[in-house]
Formats: sequence, C-alpha cells, structure tokens
Amino acid sequence: MEAEILKLLIKLLLIVLVIVHGSIAYTMFYRKWRTRRLKIIENTFATICSLYLYPKSNQKPNLIEIQREIKGVGIKKSKARNVQYLIDLMIRTQRSLLGLNYIKLKTLFTQIPPYGASANKLQSRKWYIKARGIREIYEMDQSQYTGELIKLRNNKNIYVRREAQIGIVIFLGWKSLRFLPYLKRQMTLWQQIKIVEKLNDLYPVPDLKHLRRAYNSDRPYANELIMRIIRKFNLTEDIAYIIRFIDSPKFEIREAAIYCISSFILSETQIREIKEKFYNINNTEQQLLLLKYIQRISMEIDLRFYKDLLYNGNDIIKLSTADILWNNGYKEEVQAYYYHQYTQKADSEPISV
Repeated sequence: MEAEILKLLIKLLLIVLVIVHGSIAYTMFYRKWRTRRLKIIENTFATICSLYLYPKSNQKPNLIEIQREIKGVGIKKSKARNVQYLIDLMIRTQRSLLGLNYIKLKTLFTQIPPYGASANKLQSRKWYIKARGIREIYEMDQSQYTGELIKLRNNKNIYVRREAQIGIVIFLGWKSLRFLPYLKRQMTLWQQIKIVEKLNDLYPVPDLKHLRRAYNSDRPYANELIMRIIRKFNLTEDIAYIIRFIDSPKFEIREAAIYCISSFILSETQIREIKEKFYNINNTEQQLLLLKYIQRISMEIDLRFYKDLLYNGNDIIKLSTADILWNNGYKEEVQAYYYHQYTQKADSEPISV
C-alpha cells in the first residue's frame, strides 16, 4: 500500500516537473518571438517616419501604403498590445522632435492606425486605463479630444482628474484658468506645480486677462495655484494678490503665500502691510520665515516694529528679533531689554531671611 502511494507521489512530482519545465520553455520561446515582433514594428515605424519626414526627391509619401505597412506588422484593433507598443513609440518620437518635423509627425499620426485607441480608453471603468488614455492624448497633442478632458476635470479619482486638468492646460493654455472656480475637488501640490510648469514651458507669455478672471475664486487650491503662477512669471504688478493671503486663517494658504512672496522685493507701503498682517499669524514657524524675509528686503531697520516684537512676542520671536537688532548695530536696545527682564525677575523673587 505504501509502495503504491510512493509511486503515485513520484508520478505527480514528475508531472509537475514536466509542466514547470514546459512553462519555462514556452515563456523563453514566446519572449524571443515577442521581442522579434516588436523589433519588426519598431523598425517599420522608424522607416515610415524617416521617409515621411525626409522623402526622396519627387516622391510624395503614400498614406495608403503606409497604412498597409503598419497593418502588415500586426497593428490591428484585435491586437491591443501591439497597438499600445506603437502608441508608446509615437510618444517617444514626438518628445524628441521640435518645429516643422513635430508638426509633420502630428499630421501623420492622425492619419494612420491606431485610430482613436487612446480616446477609447476614456470609456473604461478602470481608473488607471482612463488616466493612461488621457496622458496619451495630451502627450500626442490630440487636441481634438479637449472636450472629453473637460468632462473629466472633476472625476472622483484623483489620478484621472489630475491628468485631465493637465491636459486641459496643455491644450487651452491660459484660457484653462477659467475653469478654476468650477473645480469641485482638491488640487494637490504636485498638480499645482505641474500646471505651472506646463504653462511656463508651452505658454511663456502670461495672459493676464484670463489669469485675473480667476482672482475671484474662493477655492483654496485655486488661490494657491494663482500665487504660484504670479511667483513663477514674476508678475510684480500682482503682488497684492499674494499679500492678501499672508494672514489667511488656513495654514496651507499662508504657507503658499509666504513662500511665493519671498521671491519679490516690496515697496515701503507693501512692507508696512506685511508687518500689519504679521500679528495675525498664529504659527511661530511661519512668523519666523516672514520676519527673516522682512529683515532681508527692508532698506532700514524699523526699530519701532522690532522693539514691539522684542517686548511682546513669544520667546522664539523675541530671540530672533534680538538677533536681528544685535547684528544690525542696535546692541543697546537688546541689552536694555534683557536688563529690564533681569530686574523684573529679581523683583519678583522672594527674599530669603
């Protein structure tokens, strides 16, 4: 009985080994075959792009022939992986070209398979497929799908709406800011930075008309984004917008305002306004950042302002204020303050008998 069980186990083990080795052999064979097929697709695509951009003399590119060549190497709707590989090749190629060649390739890509493959992904229920489709659309500059991206700007998935909003900025530029008051969900810091970078890269000349229309938005993320745009494009005439949020009750908005204002040199009137707002900030770390900024941009030391902080601020602010006064030649004021503190402390201590 035990011998029969042992024989059965050995047979099962042999079957498992055969299946494992067979799977390994099949995988190796398939990978080798797949790599060869992808190489054929890549070489065919490279040849098509080369002949389209630099045609032979007196010979115009034949789009029908190009379509046949692409289909001949397996670019069909039924072969989704091949289609995806071609899309990746298109994106990589467009990233490496500029000027007239970029425009030529954009025209070519709209007339060959895969037709609308990226746009079809927008209908998927899976967020990662939908987000990938949006990215492919704006990476390949398919501006005809701008309307579809606008519909997804408030999608419940953060990655889908992030890609949609970036795509809208790429296609519409400064005009896209008109959607800021109508965004219903939070915009992350990474997303704000990405939008500012896209505006700077693709639309370096500010369109103040569309920017200032967004100033009335009451959305916190919109306020932060606008302040970052003002800083990035060095819009000195719009500094008042940043100053407006220096003492905002919301920590994140104050943080963005202090960060953005630090890139500018202010007028005396603006510095006075900053000093007035300083007292409304309830975070010591942010007060310290603002205090160092005020000291850096001020032409002269405002003794009245610093003495007020020295006598009425918290311990950290007092220490920082004393350091600023001491290093700027006001040693007597600092000594007088600490002597005053010492005498007060001495008078309050009980006398031992």
